[in-house]
Amino acid sequence: MRTKPNQPSITLQTTAQVKMPELTLNIPFQTAKQATIAKNSLKPDPVLKTSELKIDYEAEENILRCIFSGISDRVIRVSISNVLDNLKTVIECIDEFEGKKDSLWELDEVQMNG
Repeated sequence: MRTKPNQPSITLQTTAQVKMPELTLNIPFQTAKQATIAKNSLKPDPVLKTSELKIDYEAEENILRCIFSGISDRVIRVSISNVLDNLKTVIECIDEFEGKKDSLWELDEVQMNG
């Protein structure tokens, strides 16, 4: 339905973007390779409500940068908690696959072999 000239009308503007609260975590690793592994492990995890939350991951040298943007502080807090839980698992895997030999094990080997 067309409006007559000089009649009130409602226009919905979709171009204006509201700035959401943002928080950045910088997490240091021992090597750049470990930071990249962590980024590549966390990145595929889907955000269920993309209209409420956005997470970006960047690896710069040995720093993993996690950038959270959400509609509220609570949404960001819950998301950070989930990412840190997942990151803990990633770090445990890195330690398991890249970790150094256990020094106690080496001592046992020496005592057993001679």
